[in-house]
Amino acid sequence: MPVTRWLVGGDVAVVDWWCPGAALGTGPEERSPAWELSLGRTGSHAIATRDGETVVEATQLLCVAAGETFRPVRRALGLDRRTRIALRDAAMRTLAGDHAPGWRTRSAPLTAGAALAHHALLRAARATTRDDLALHALALDLAAHACAAPPRAHAPVRNPALRAAVRETQERLVRDYAAPLTLTALADHVGLSPWHLSRSFRALVGIGLHHYRNRIRLLVALDRLASRRRPQLAPLALELGFCSHSHLTREFRAYFGKPPSAL
Repeated sequence: MPVTRWLVGGDVAVVDWWCPGAALGTGPEERSPAWELSLGRTGSHAIATRDGETVVEATQLLCVAAGETFRPVRRALGLDRRTRIALRDAAMRTLAGDHAPGWRTRSAPLTAGAALAHHALLRAARATTRDDLALHALALDLAAHACAAPPRAHAPVRNPALRAAVRETQERLVRDYAAPLTLTALADHVGLSPWHLSRSFRALVGIGLHHYRNRIRLLVALDRLASRRRPQLAPLALELGFCSHSHLTREFRAYFGKPPSAL
């Protein structure tokens, strides 16, 4: 897959990774040569590990332990883009200490603090003159957030079809976050009642449908604000599905603790 190498060499590597088109279906098994942190920015995909299947998208961190195997089992339509940070043993043990040997592949919710750390890393990586020392420090800061984050709790689900319906709904919200979707339309698409979908989504993902879509919109806004050409907030708000500039600012402040103008 295409990559842009932002930082290479030493004990930390940072790359911009993307899959430019649709690639549905199961891929070959892969083994991670280093400790790896993956942060989705656009799109989504699912991987299978020894602990089960995980949807990888912008609201969570994917932490892959060195030597662990995983297999891509589904990639959603459209561009899938993420930041990947690889750490050698020495760097990982500095961050995780005695916990490093037992650190397993897992997903963890992306906190507001980790999202802002990712934003700082993206701004440094996209700068006209890149400062490798600053980028190295920011990558370690983001990895420290990942080490401190508790694994995401998975609700027990005995119905594989129900899990598949929730995963498909996640992928739809990630892909069409700006569209005026309704709960009825989402539920009809996966063959569930609105009540059943809403309840199952919250149990499996950890937050409700509306808050999940809003979180995706805010994380996309954060990514756009890390661009070299900073977008104007009013048109950005409408493009992402918010009602107005003030609506975006209010939701942004509520989640990140500061307005977008403060970044």
